[in-house]
Amino acid sequence: MRIASEFGASTLERSILVAAALIFALSAPAAAQDTGRVVGTVTEAANGGSVAGAQVVVEGTGIGAVSGQRGTYSLPNVPAGSQTIVVTMLGFETVREQVDVPGGGTATVDVALPAGFVEMGAITVIGASRRPTRIVEAPAAVSVVTPEEVQREAAHGQLPRLFKNQPGIDVVQSGVQDFNITARGFNSSLNRRVLVLQDGIDRSLGFLQSQEWSALSMPLDDLGKLELVRGPGSALYGANAFSGVLNISTPAPADIVGTKIATSGGERASGRFDIRHAGEAADGTVGYKANFGYVRVGDTWSESRTRDLAVGTCAPTDRACSFEEGELTYGPLPVETVGIIDDPVSSLYGSARLDYNFDNGSVWTAEGGDTFTENEIFVTGIGRVQVNGANRPWARTQYAADRFTVFGWYSGRRANDREGNPAPPPLGAFTELCVPRDTCEGNNQTALASGAVLLEASDLFHVEGQANWHTSDERLRLIAGGSNRWVSVDTDGTLMEEKHDDTISSLFGQVEYEIHPKVNLLAAARFDHFSVLETDQNEVSPKAAVVFSPNESHSLRVTFNRAFQTPNYSEMFLRVAAGPVIPLNQVELGLEAALSAQLGMPIDLPLNFVPTPVVARGNPELTAEQLTGYEVGWKGALMGGRAYATADLYFNEIEDFVTDLLPRVNPAFEPFDTVEDLVAFQPAFGTPQLAPFAPAVLQALTTGAVAAVAPLLVLKPDGTLEYVLSYANAGRVTERGVELGLTVQPAIKWEVFANYTFFDFDVEETTLAGDALLPNTPKHKGNVGFTFNNLDRWSLGGSVHMQEGFDWAAGVFAGHVPGFATVDLNGGYVVNEWARLNLVWSNVLDKDHIELFGGSVIGSRALGGLTLTF
Repeated sequence: MRIASEFGASTLERSILVAAALIFALSAPAAAQDTGRVVGTVTEAANGGSVAGAQVVVEGTGIGAVSGQRGTYSLPNVPAGSQTIVVTMLGFETVREQVDVPGGGTATVDVALPAGFVEMGAITVIGASRRPTRIVEAPAAVSVVTPEEVQREAAHGQLPRLFKNQPGIDVVQSGVQDFNITARGFNSSLNRRVLVLQDGIDRSLGFLQSQEWSALSMPLDDLGKLELVRGPGSALYGANAFSGVLNISTPAPADIVGTKIATSGGERASGRFDIRHAGEAADGTVGYKANFGYVRVGDTWSESRTRDLAVGTCAPTDRACSFEEGELTYGPLPVETVGIIDDPVSSLYGSARLDYNFDNGSVWTAEGGDTFTENEIFVTGIGRVQVNGANRPWARTQYAADRFTVFGWYSGRRANDREGNPAPPPLGAFTELCVPRDTCEGNNQTALASGAVLLEASDLFHVEGQANWHTSDERLRLIAGGSNRWVSVDTDGTLMEEKHDDTISSLFGQVEYEIHPKVNLLAAARFDHFSVLETDQNEVSPKAAVVFSPNESHSLRVTFNRAFQTPNYSEMFLRVAAGPVIPLNQVELGLEAALSAQLGMPIDLPLNFVPTPVVARGNPELTAEQLTGYEVGWKGALMGGRAYATADLYFNEIEDFVTDLLPRVNPAFEPFDTVEDLVAFQPAFGTPQLAPFAPAVLQALTTGAVAAVAPLLVLKPDGTLEYVLSYANAGRVTERGVELGLTVQPAIKWEVFANYTFFDFDVEETTLAGDALLPNTPKHKGNVGFTFNNLDRWSLGGSVHMQEGFDWAAGVFAGHVPGFATVDLNGGYVVNEWARLNLVWSNVLDKDHIELFGGSVIGSRALGGLTLTF
């Protein structure tokens, strides 16, 4: 919901200060309240072996942790007094242990798990309501990947793949680390409709606001539990929580004490090495961990698309541009000016963390890290882009108490090293090319379609506070918070004309009230102010939910949500070459020659045409895309907790889509197509001597070699001509879908699953001419699979992913994505208490396929790994 008002940034920043005071005021009683810590070890009752990946929570509070490699866990901020510790793990019975927590002290609870069936509805999630909630009672559809699942597939190092078998989630791949992940349709080549947070840090790119998955500074098996809330989430998380929120929670040092060394390698010349050490000092008061890793892949499936251009036989609209890659032929694909650098795609990364545990159970955390990536290729709206090199530094500090949390973080990107490349071109000139290709060395990026060097230096600084309060009987719960973010993006003239410095200020709140032991009401709202948006600067995002729980094992919910996605810096301020220069000077010479022959006398027209660039330009008047969503969902733990089923139905209305790059959609660039325009460009054509030639001049500009781009020609305010593509807001669609999921434990340590997703949409209001509104997702898709986990020795898992074909349109890439089915396998073998072997094999049958049009053909990849834990 947009609000156009005079409510300025300074007013909102004052409001955030008031909110901060309120947070600390609410937290004052909490600071005085007695809390403590609970620590312990989870083992198997049968043999005493440690159990890693078990979920440990304090019943009734939702405070939780996950047991580490040695089975250890630590729970801070536990209210003093009698508490119940609940431990769950696949293949074991759920265990509850009573403990008296001393105020300002530490209690130890060691838990021995007997073999049995886990209570699947007892899993705790946080992202759905910003507080720990049993998954069966959460007021949203939530997909969870447990640390155990992450460990089984960690060798491939591809976080989005962990959600490929979940209902309602679209994961598309091109290359080794070029992924897009979204929920419930309207995918794109640089999707950002799912907000990704790592311990609260938004790691998206400053310029594009999309994810760079290779920039994670720790391996997958160090990430802990992953939750993806499907559906709108702006009421609590703000911009770009449009169709979901992915929360990544990394374990505290106390949960992973010891040293871990992991290595893996396999097909596609893949190799990985990681080392991590975590420990405690001062009787557990201080926890610390540090990690370092390196990953490289020599064959990423990506191929150059310049070969037809080299022999001069291919145009972007010619079927000859269809490329054969692997067993699949698809096209036409736009020809690229420069080839790819086929050096290995690699990431070098490291991070460190320090925790200080106070006597009252609160925790102060400071951590940071950096990743250097090179040679990855991304599919974008203007064609493929290769990252020759980029640094991704980050840092976070947080103080977490029982009733409040205050934290701040920094995330940056440096791909702005020219390494001897030409100086920035003058405005309107696009001559800085990576030709020959080796001139692009350094931390920068290359647009393969044009050969242009693309630079980015971005910094995001964020501070946030959140407080929570509840009545003694916990029937009423309140959450309130505020944040402020400073964003700085500088492309050194390669993508934007100017550097931009902006702020995002936010206030949010949530109320939950249990009106009946079986009925819970939830209302939430968030207010966001964006200094970068010149129109409709403020966004209000409400949410309402009713959750009916007839018993502890089932719930039915009805929800209403509003969400929004802001235009990124590219869509608002882009200025980059979008095609070859048009030789208008040759058009002028040809026209003069034709007129001279017709009239029998020399003709010299005063046009002064020069080679004219085709330019993609942003539109600073864009507004945010809007979504209004309605959802009905059911969750149930069946068969005494041995099965867990979900059914979700939703209906969304989306409007004000940001179009693809189109001609004549941005009113700031009026078309050049009338005699009056010609006179404005060259007043001499208004004189009696030249007025008769005006129609011939206009015809020359719309026929022959320039006919295909004639609608793009505009007269800029400075009196020069340019071929312009730009963006606009347009279109309205309704979408609806069904998501069904079932997971069953047919026997101890066995788990089988199946799910199905249906998606459909209607275009209620068409977009502008030349644009296409496609959801870029299949109408039908599904997954089936199994897991066997015998913690004494070995584990095995497998899945089949099936989806039908669909049409794709995003930027310069438009075509059909054929349907496919892929088979994945993973396995593990416990050599002894400190060594484990793993195997991950994706696309076992080597089914060559594409997952987005314009992306690389994906084949099979098998990896083996060894993990040592000391």
